[in-house]
Amino acid sequence: MADSERAVPGLQLGVGEKSIPNRWLQLVLGILAMVMIANLQYGWTLFVGPIDAKYHWGRAAIQVAFTIFVLLETWLVPIEGYLVDRFGPRPVVLVGGVLCGIGWVLNASADTLPALYFAAAISGIGAGAVYGTCVGNALKWFPDRRGLAAGLTAAGFGAGSALTVIPI
Repeated sequence: MADSERAVPGLQLGVGEKSIPNRWLQLVLGILAMVMIANLQYGWTLFVGPIDAKYHWGRAAIQVAFTIFVLLETWLVPIEGYLVDRFGPRPVVLVGGVLCGIGWVLNASADTLPALYFAAAISGIGAGAVYGTCVGNALKWFPDRRGLAAGLTAAGFGAGSALTVIPI
């Protein structure tokens, strides 16, 4: 049994899975990942007015992008969870983070509604991968403090928007 397994009661690493053995570092990294993706969702309303002012698409049409984002962010988490079980959390969070970054770039340059909707889809897939993986990872590393770990991880999502509202 590896030292990292002894440190966390009930923790079982997958076959060939390598990880950072310090569970508190795992938790902090998960919270930071959540902070970085939060404004795709929580900062959205700050962008609707300027987008409408620039393109005159109408608020309802612009808000469809948010609906697409939320649907893909939430409904694909079971598939992303399967990918975590198969490949581990690190590549899923990495790909999710890259998709979030691509989504930000696409959102910033979208000059048609279909482009905005596509950016929302890419962002939603990425944010769901990061969110679901970070919460699941927190629960895995803290079987003795599940509520605390999940709560702190979810709080990172809210903290991300609180930290960046003024710069946005």
